[in-house]
Amino acid sequence: MKPISLCLVQIGNKGIELVNSYPNVLPAEVTNQIILKSMPFGAKHGDFITTNSGQLFLSGYVFKIPRENERDNLASIVAVYDSEKYNPPAIKKLFSITIEKLTENKLVNIETIEKILPEIYNGMSKGHLKIKISSIVTLEIDFITEEEKESPTDPTEEIVSDVQRELWK
Repeated sequence: MKPISLCLVQIGNKGIELVNSYPNVLPAEVTNQIILKSMPFGAKHGDFITTNSGQLFLSGYVFKIPRENERDNLASIVAVYDSEKYNPPAIKKLFSITIEKLTENKLVNIETIEKILPEIYNGMSKGHLKIKISSIVTLEIDFITEEEKESPTDPTEEIVSDVQRELWK
């Protein structure tokens, strides 16, 4: 369930803009499409978007960034995949819990999220995320579904499992 890249997008002074992507492997024209699709018109805090852009598949979570004496800003964290064989509900769970925990500890801001983007990316490939955000806040999320835990990883096991099912029909 490892994405090609994670993108952090926000509404800036000139409109929707890319804050950062990790790893930075996507061409500029692809990144521009991701930016446009990551925060559709009328998006609000808590929205989860799953769409595609050409051969890439995107899942993004829109959230608010509180600002003092100003209106809250909107941002989106987007996972980019090269196959539609990934688990959008797990991505939603990961992103929403991450933002929720950061909000609870008054740490939801662009700088913090940009700083932990590589750790989120690495955690997504392992199915387990553990990030020390501050001296008192550690974010730990296990987001592999029970089906993914139980599914055989060895192709031979999968074939044997299929044969066993066929024999018992």
